[in-house]
Amino acid sequence: MSDVSSVFLSLGAWNWLILAALFFALELAAPGIFLVWFGIAAAVVGGLALVFDFSWQLQLVLFAAISVVAVVAARKYLRMDDASPERPLLNRRAQQHVGRSYVVAEDISNGYGKVRVGDTLWRAEGPDVSAGARVRVTRTDGATLIVEPEKG
Repeated sequence: MSDVSSVFLSLGAWNWLILAALFFALELAAPGIFLVWFGIAAAVVGGLALVFDFSWQLQLVLFAAISVVAVVAARKYLRMDDASPERPLLNRRAQQHVGRSYVVAEDISNGYGKVRVGDTLWRAEGPDVSAGARVRVTRTDGATLIVEPEKG
Protein backbone atom coordinates (compact mmCIF):
# COMPACT_ATOMS: atom_id res chain seq x y z
CA MET A 1 0.00 0.00 0.00
CA SER A 2 1.35 3.44 -0.86
CA ASP A 3 2.08 6.03 1.80
CA VAL A 4 -0.73 8.34 0.63
CA SER A 5 -3.43 5.66 0.73
CA SER A 6 -2.24 4.40 4.10
CA VAL A 7 -2.46 7.93 5.53
CA PHE A 8 -5.95 8.30 4.06
CA LEU A 9 -7.13 5.00 5.53
CA SER A 10 -5.43 5.54 8.88
CA LEU A 11 -7.06 8.95 9.45
CA GLY A 12 -10.55 7.51 8.90
CA ALA A 13 -13.23 9.94 10.09
CA TRP A 14 -10.71 12.75 10.46
CA ASN A 15 -10.40 12.88 6.66
CA TRP A 16 -14.01 14.04 6.49
CA LEU A 17 -13.58 16.59 9.25
CA ILE A 18 -10.46 17.99 7.57
CA LEU A 19 -12.35 18.07 4.25
CA ALA A 20 -15.24 19.89 5.98
CA ALA A 21 -12.81 22.49 7.34
CA LEU A 22 -11.33 22.88 3.87
CA PHE A 23 -14.78 23.42 2.33
CA PHE A 24 -15.63 26.00 5.00
CA ALA A 25 -12.33 27.81 4.39
CA LEU A 26 -12.91 27.81 0.62
CA GLU A 27 -16.42 29.15 1.20
CA LEU A 28 -14.90 32.21 2.86
CA ALA A 29 -12.80 32.86 -0.25
CA ALA A 30 -15.51 32.11 -2.84
CA PRO A 31 -18.51 34.34 -3.48
CA GLY A 32 -21.98 33.02 -2.75
CA ILE A 33 -23.14 30.23 -0.51
CA PHE A 34 -22.31 26.96 -2.22
CA LEU A 35 -19.39 25.11 -0.70
CA VAL A 36 -20.84 25.34 2.79
CA TRP A 37 -23.34 22.57 1.94
CA PHE A 38 -20.51 20.22 0.99
CA GLY A 39 -18.71 21.21 4.18
CA ILE A 40 -21.80 20.33 6.22
CA ALA A 41 -22.11 17.00 4.39
CA ALA A 42 -18.44 16.20 5.06
CA ALA A 43 -18.82 17.14 8.74
CA VAL A 44 -21.90 14.92 9.09
CA VAL A 45 -20.14 11.98 7.45
CA GLY A 46 -17.08 12.59 9.64
CA GLY A 47 -19.25 12.65 12.77
CA LEU A 48 -21.05 9.47 11.75
CA ALA A 49 -17.74 7.78 10.91
CA LEU A 50 -16.44 8.60 14.39
CA VAL A 51 -19.44 6.83 15.94
CA PHE A 52 -20.01 4.00 13.46
CA ASP A 53 -17.51 1.86 11.56
CA PHE A 54 -18.44 2.50 7.92
CA SER A 55 -16.49 1.32 4.89
CA TRP A 56 -14.94 4.11 2.85
CA GLN A 57 -17.28 3.25 -0.04
CA LEU A 58 -20.35 3.79 2.16
CA GLN A 59 -18.83 7.02 3.46
CA LEU A 60 -18.51 8.31 -0.11
CA VAL A 61 -22.11 7.35 -0.88
CA LEU A 62 -23.30 9.07 2.32
CA PHE A 63 -21.31 12.18 1.45
CA ALA A 64 -22.80 12.32 -2.04
CA ALA A 65 -26.35 11.75 -0.78
CA ILE A 66 -26.10 14.29 2.04
CA SER A 67 -24.53 16.82 -0.34
CA VAL A 68 -27.37 16.47 -2.84
CA VAL A 69 -30.01 16.74 -0.10
CA ALA A 70 -28.29 19.79 1.43
CA VAL A 71 -27.97 21.62 -1.90
CA VAL A 72 -31.56 20.86 -2.96
CA ALA A 73 -32.93 21.87 0.45
CA ALA A 74 -30.90 25.08 0.43
CA ARG A 75 -32.09 26.01 -3.05
CA LYS A 76 -35.70 25.35 -2.08
CA TYR A 77 -35.83 27.00 1.34
CA LEU A 78 -33.30 29.81 0.97
CA ARG A 79 -34.53 31.11 -2.38
CA MET A 80 -35.23 34.82 -2.33
CA ASP A 81 -38.83 35.63 -3.21
CA ASP A 82 -38.40 38.34 -5.85
CA ALA A 83 -42.12 38.40 -6.67
CA SER A 84 -43.08 40.63 -3.73
CA PRO A 85 -40.08 42.13 -1.99
CA GLU A 86 -40.81 44.34 0.98
CA ARG A 87 -38.87 47.31 -0.47
CA PRO A 88 -38.35 46.68 -4.20
CA LEU A 89 -36.61 50.01 -4.90
CA LEU A 90 -34.23 49.92 -1.94
CA ASN A 91 -31.10 49.91 -4.10
CA ARG A 92 -32.58 52.04 -6.89
CA ARG A 93 -32.92 55.28 -4.98
CA ALA A 94 -33.67 57.54 -7.93
CA GLN A 95 -36.66 55.42 -9.00
CA GLN A 96 -38.19 55.90 -5.56
CA HIS A 97 -38.89 59.52 -6.52
CA VAL A 98 -40.90 58.88 -9.70
CA GLY A 99 -44.33 60.47 -9.36
CA ARG A 100 -43.33 62.77 -6.50
CA SER A 101 -43.14 66.56 -6.53
CA TYR A 102 -40.13 68.60 -5.43
CA VAL A 103 -38.98 72.19 -5.35
CA VAL A 104 -36.36 73.33 -7.85
CA ALA A 105 -33.28 74.38 -5.85
CA GLU A 106 -31.13 75.61 -8.75
CA ASP A 107 -32.68 76.88 -12.01
CA ILE A 108 -33.19 74.24 -14.64
CA SER A 109 -31.72 75.94 -17.69
CA ASN A 110 -30.57 74.38 -20.95
CA GLY A 111 -32.22 71.21 -19.70
CA TYR A 112 -30.23 70.77 -16.47
CA GLY A 113 -30.57 71.94 -12.88
CA LYS A 114 -31.10 70.65 -9.34
CA VAL A 115 -34.08 69.81 -7.17
CA ARG A 116 -34.18 69.54 -3.40
CA VAL A 117 -35.12 66.08 -2.10
CA GLY A 118 -35.18 66.27 1.67
CA ASP A 119 -31.79 67.70 2.63
CA THR A 120 -30.10 66.59 -0.60
CA LEU A 121 -29.76 68.18 -4.03
CA TRP A 122 -30.41 65.86 -6.99
CA ARG A 123 -29.47 66.54 -10.58
CA ALA A 124 -32.57 67.14 -12.69
CA GLU A 125 -33.28 67.22 -16.41
CA GLY A 126 -36.28 68.85 -17.98
CA PRO A 127 -37.68 72.04 -19.48
CA ASP A 128 -36.37 75.34 -18.17
CA VAL A 129 -37.86 76.16 -14.75
CA SER A 130 -36.72 78.78 -12.26
CA ALA A 131 -35.70 78.05 -8.67
CA GLY A 132 -38.61 77.78 -6.24
CA ALA A 133 -41.01 76.24 -8.76
CA ARG A 134 -42.45 72.77 -8.16
CA VAL A 135 -41.71 69.92 -10.55
CA ARG A 136 -42.88 66.33 -10.75
CA VAL A 137 -40.46 63.46 -11.40
CA THR A 138 -41.63 61.48 -14.45
CA ARG A 139 -38.75 59.00 -14.76
CA THR A 140 -35.05 58.58 -14.01
CA ASP A 141 -31.84 58.16 -15.94
CA GLY A 142 -29.31 56.68 -13.54
CA ALA A 143 -29.11 59.13 -10.65
CA THR A 144 -30.68 61.97 -12.67
CA LEU A 145 -34.34 62.82 -12.10
CA ILE A 146 -36.28 63.61 -15.30
CA VAL A 147 -38.84 66.26 -14.33
CA GLU A 148 -41.66 68.33 -15.78
CA PRO A 149 -43.30 71.45 -14.33
CA GLU A 150 -46.14 70.62 -11.98
CA LYS A 151 -49.50 71.70 -13.28
CA GLY A 152 -51.81 73.75 -11.10
